Amino acid sequence: MVFDTILYDLLEVKPNATQKDISKAVRIKSLEHHPDRGGSHEMMQKINAARQILTDPDKRELYDRIGWEKMQSHIDDSAFPIPRFSGNCKLLDKAAAQFLDECACLFSVFDIFKHKKDNHIKHSLKVSLEELYSGATRTVSIDRDIVCVECNGTGCRDRVSCVCNNCEGTGLETLTHQMGPVIQHIRCTCSLCNGDGQIIHPENRCKTCDGKKLCQQKKELDVHIAHGSQHSETIKFIGEGNQTPNGETGTVYVILEQEPHATFTQKDDDLIMNMEINLTESLCGFQRTITLLDGHNILINHPHGKPIVPDSYRCLKGYGMQNRHTHTNGDVIIHFNVKFPEENFIQTENQLKQLEEILPPRMGMKLESTEHYEEVKMMEYDSFEENSHRVDPNLDGEPEGVQCTTQ
Repeated sequence: MVFDTILYDLLEVKPNATQKDISKAVRIKSLEHHPDRGGSHEMMQKINAARQILTDPDKRELYDRIGWEKMQSHIDDSAFPIPRFSGNCKLLDKAAAQFLDECACLFSVFDIFKHKKDNHIKHSLKVSLEELYSGATRTVSIDRDIVCVECNGTGCRDRVSCVCNNCEGTGLETLTHQMGPVIQHIRCTCSLCNGDGQIIHPENRCKTCDGKKLCQQKKELDVHIAHGSQHSETIKFIGEGNQTPNGETGTVYVILEQEPHATFTQKDDDLIMNMEINLTESLCGFQRTITLLDGHNILINHPHGKPIVPDSYRCLKGYGMQNRHTHTNGDVIIHFNVKFPEENFIQTENQLKQLEEILPPRMGMKLESTEHYEEVKMMEYDSFEENSHRVDPNLDGEPEGVQCTTQ
């Protein structure tokens, strides 16, 4: 049952019309009354006001409850000709008047709903990569607000609350500010009922909820994690969030937060891992076993003659995360780090000759006998960024040189 049907009649829809019906009616009325098509500018403003209210669930609920007469003071009143400033506003220049009107509209929009408590709950759940891969069921415990059973959400022992006389049950009051010749009316939360719209006398206050209308409850939820879930994926529990008197119960959003894994890093449906091999394995082949997320082992048998260079990648097709939408698997991507031998690992000239016979030949270098060459010795270099030539602007003197490791 709605308070009045002024806005519904304007769009020629029924009070129980769906959002789709209302949006369709707004489009039809906008085409019919658009000023570019010969329509009325004032009528177009009224249609926009109706769209602003009826397409917003919170504003529509407020309109259905209190009607247009009280609702028109809560929104941008330019849609219906209700003066926001006194007649002396014409003394202001156009820019100042526009600025003050925009500020008034901004305060009006924020003050309507700022007293409403968010009834949704967000809960982070830490999960392992194995649980995301294979699926699992976890139980979470949340704290939520429920309507007090003792007072039925009224906050009163006799279950009968009184309407606030200051705001007439709207939860908002009008403050008047005068800036020179300009009088500005701003809607804000009622100072007497704190935006609740109702007054509870101390002697009639419910002892269970202390007049707050809500009580705390611990709620346990079984979270079913589907196989192939992703980090930051959200699982919804509609109707399990905070309750509000005479309002809808909120939703619990459980956000999956993957903990770091010892072997794999997930990227979409792929699993990335690091593998270190030595130079011999890079050139002559190697074997490695990998334990996948479902627990079974796979064997890599890399043949000789196919060298793996440092900082290169190889792929194992179809061994990554399961995608429950496409029913396919991603890949396991291996990032190789090739470890070279320590210094002076060649002990004899014979070993050096044997190694040279196996490896590709060195690049020949012919030196001109008429030229003079200065022979230099290379040293280890730690980091280009850390040791690059630079000048500290706060210090006097020569630039700092390259920092080499002493041998």
